[in-house]
Amino acid sequence: MKIAIVIDSSAGIKDTKNYKDLFLVPLMITKEDDEQIKDDENFSNDEFYKLNDDQLLRTSQSIPGDMMGKWDELLKEYDQVLCLLLSKGLSGQFNTFKMFSNENEYKNKVFVVDTNGVSIVLKKQILKAIQLRDQGKNAQEIMEIIESENTSFNCFIIPKSLKQLVRGGRITKAAAAMAKLLKITPILKYNGEIDKESKTRTFKKAIENAIDLLESRTKSKAKIMDLSYSRVDDEVLKMVKELIESKGFKLGIIEEIPNTITCHTGRETFALAIWDND
Repeated sequence: MKIAIVIDSSAGIKDTKNYKDLFLVPLMITKEDDEQIKDDENFSNDEFYKLNDDQLLRTSQSIPGDMMGKWDELLKEYDQVLCLLLSKGLSGQFNTFKMFSNENEYKNKVFVVDTNGVSIVLKKQILKAIQLRDQGKNAQEIMEIIESENTSFNCFIIPKSLKQLVRGGRITKAAAAMAKLLKITPILKYNGEIDKESKTRTFKKAIENAIDLLESRTKSKAKIMDLSYSRVDDEVLKMVKELIESKGFKLGIIEEIPNTITCHTGRETFALAIWDND
């Protein structure tokens, strides 16, 4: 059985050529003048950060015609299409395309997975799906395995700067000014959606606390931690890596946070994740 895997750009994989039978249908980024940009390999990270520094960008779902056009194209060559998309807690992307996959022409051919994933969490799920497919599993079996494990991770997000959260209206200017004055850094929990976990004094302490929280909550004995980050000074990235390794963890996936997430978190944001089944 021949299976194609379709992803969106929230996993941070834009160049799918390095992966067998993997295809991208990007999310959309909207400028302040309402011009839409496809978040694909033609839109570089440097272009994105220049735009994001200058204006407040918005994000939206993949264009339905692009997604369904890709399904139609792939079903001429493949028996099944497996879609791993951005978490339903962050976007309507999953619900939209799950609904379309239930239409008669796609039923039992297109399988849209309830991932709960984004960034390093979603990338790990995609890599597992590729592995399961290459082991001979069909799309239904892969979907069931991924969905059975879609809460088997712990993840925390630490924004070093609150500038973008203020711009996006997620916190007030007064609260951000007070946090800066007192050197308070929030720790946010990610479990399919983003929620407050705690706060602490200084960014370094927030990273240390997040690592300790991950260690206390995981069932994994492998001590492998995945790390993603938006643009940040090399010295800060080096410090975070050293803090993780000093606690006895090995670094797994290390990559930049996808552009569609950085639109909301801004520069100098870190995400740390551990899977129970590593």
